[in-house]
Amino acid sequence: MSEKKTGMDNEETLDTRVGTVTLAGAPNSGKSTLLNKIIGQRLSIATHKPQTTRNRILAVHNQGNCQMIFLDTPGIHGERGLIHRRMLAAARSSMDEADVLCWLIAADRGLRKTDKRELSALSEHPRVIVLLNKMDLVRRQDLLPYMKQVGELAPNAEVLPLSARKGENVETLLELLAARLPPGPWLYGKDVLTDMSERFFVAELVREQLFRQLEQELPYRVAVSVESWERHGRTLHISVCIFTDSKSTRPMIIGHGGERLKSIGSAAREKIERLVESRVHLEIFVKVRANWPSDPHFLAEQGL
Repeated sequence: MSEKKTGMDNEETLDTRVGTVTLAGAPNSGKSTLLNKIIGQRLSIATHKPQTTRNRILAVHNQGNCQMIFLDTPGIHGERGLIHRRMLAAARSSMDEADVLCWLIAADRGLRKTDKRELSALSEHPRVIVLLNKMDLVRRQDLLPYMKQVGELAPNAEVLPLSARKGENVETLLELLAARLPPGPWLYGKDVLTDMSERFFVAELVREQLFRQLEQELPYRVAVSVESWERHGRTLHISVCIFTDSKSTRPMIIGHGGERLKSIGSAAREKIERLVESRVHLEIFVKVRANWPSDPHFLAEQGL
């Protein structure tokens, strides 16, 4: 992944457009799935469980003369606690800086209280596109009442049904976004995909497996940190620590005879090798750090 460049060559800045597109919505509305579909690879982790995304993820998509800087955000929710307040602050900040704000609604669930509250507050925003995602899971005629509700709550917003999973109407969305971006020189070089580090994505890939392989509330009680990163010959040696909030959850993560941790590591390593394009030796440790979700210094280290 390339580092940020400040603008393009002078001859490439003529007639160009650039802007920030924030993907926001309630948990599990499909923000990360949509981002991954747009950029053509799995940058944001996505699972069937809500609130998988904790950090704001930046991704750059270039189309024609337009550079779209997408921000994938944590779901807007009403959970309490320091970690949830910081996740919410990250989402709100990204919404505030958006040139175009895309509010995602899971069409198979309909408009929820969060959707109604936020759409009413966003009714005066000059560039809001409401995306009725997961249209492949509902009948077309069932979308009409939701579109009417959105029109009443946010009359200035454009409404577009789509399926992030199948890619239906995603190209239409990109055309709508391109038309709404302000003129200006590109902020990132053509080869830049994100401003996040490989270490961040390694930790995210391990955390994704925790969401996929641990049951119930356990994934919400863990955090992941890359402790060391060293290359020896052709192999990248990475040491990762999983932090959990109590002694009782540690053996649940490790599993009988270490089998669960081995399964988590094996699945994560396969994806990490594709990310870093190298052979990887991955070591994972599990440590107890009581009350980490309420520790401001630890959360800052996690980017929150």
